[in-house]
Amino acid sequence: MSISLGLERIASLLHALKSPQKGFQVFHVAGTNGKGSVCAYLSSILHHSSLTTGRFTSPHLIHPRYSISINEKPVAKALFDDAHRMVQLMSKREAIDATSFELLTATALEIFYRKGIDVAVVEVGLGGRFDATNVDYKVGGVLGTIITRIGLDHQRFLGDTVEEIARQKTGIMRRDVPVTVHGDNEEIARKVILHDASIKDCPVTIVSPRILRQEVDEHGLASVYLHTKSFGNINLSDTPLNGSYQHMNLACAITALDLAQASLPTVTSSSIRVGIANTKWPGRLQLLNASKFTGDDIQQCVLLDGAHNVQAATFLGEYVETLRKESKDGSISWVMAFSGHRNCKEIMSLLLKSGDRFYPASFGPVDEMEWVHPLEKNELKIAARDILGSEEYVLSVDGATKDIIRDACKHESPVVVCGSLYLVSEVLAGLRDEYF
Repeated sequence: MSISLGLERIASLLHALKSPQKGFQVFHVAGTNGKGSVCAYLSSILHHSSLTTGRFTSPHLIHPRYSISINEKPVAKALFDDAHRMVQLMSKREAIDATSFELLTATALEIFYRKGIDVAVVEVGLGGRFDATNVDYKVGGVLGTIITRIGLDHQRFLGDTVEEIARQKTGIMRRDVPVTVHGDNEEIARKVILHDASIKDCPVTIVSPRILRQEVDEHGLASVYLHTKSFGNINLSDTPLNGSYQHMNLACAITALDLAQASLPTVTSSSIRVGIANTKWPGRLQLLNASKFTGDDIQQCVLLDGAHNVQAATFLGEYVETLRKESKDGSISWVMAFSGHRNCKEIMSLLLKSGDRFYPASFGPVDEMEWVHPLEKNELKIAARDILGSEEYVLSVDGATKDIIRDACKHESPVVVCGSLYLVSEVLAGLRDEYF
């Protein structure tokens, strides 16, 4: 079953499963961009604070079970298969006709209950208000809600304006539960958030870039700090994730923990530092050595990033500028694929520059998401030709994504693979033992 927002089916399904979502505490995270990174920081810190921690994020990489983790590791295949089978049977027996995402959400919550976790970090799948993750957790069990950057995405389901989309995101707010908000949101989004929070008496903390402090040590190395009430000063520059915007994502995660500290006594400044250092979030500004694809001992980078909307592409473009400085001629070799409903030209125009090379790519069927299809390669070629002004730099390679990347590496320029997490997933599939 394809995307169909609404809470009736997931509520019926969880009731039939005897409400597994009421067995643990929860951080609930919504937003257009950055919510996955925030979830990764939260779960790593909670795990390194001696708490049994579950994390549910989407879309999945490699296989649906990789969207569910316990203590920073994907759940075992046997456990996933057993829980997912039971959830499917329950949906069928009760004539619920749940969607694939609702089945996966219920599976995650069932697994968390079985494993007796202390805290779950749950990422909204789509929107928030009518998303399958927006269920009746136990009373007092939601420790905090976090709203990251809001932008235009999934307009078919969420609305055509940032204001409309923001109203979907605020649907995860709970009465009297603290809300942490990314401070780089547009003014209209902030107004919606503050208005909706006031209705539910939710205390709101907006994490503004202005509250971050930069310090330079005796070696001239600059670091960015966040001051917290419970944990003192936290060095945000310790994040292992690439991209300057990660300072704000990490600040949101730490602020949410600061606000919930009374319920989480084992979270300390020390466990936060260890949790930050051990955070992993594959497929987002992830740098690999080209030798992974060429077999040669060469010092050349391949960057993987799931950027698939205008806001994310803008941040990707800023980071790629640092790679251009390392390129002999300042060029980049791009390998891109997009889901069928994306405006590929709008996104590509933010990234491609004169002298760059472009390789159109595709991806295969996505497990449990049969409605997802890639744009035709020819459409990508036409868009790239229009942007670059010539067909000379629009190149084609028959074969799998790894073959395309191998050919792109011949040009001795940084290679960037982006446009879809499903494309990135295919790249990581062959490297799962090393990167998961």
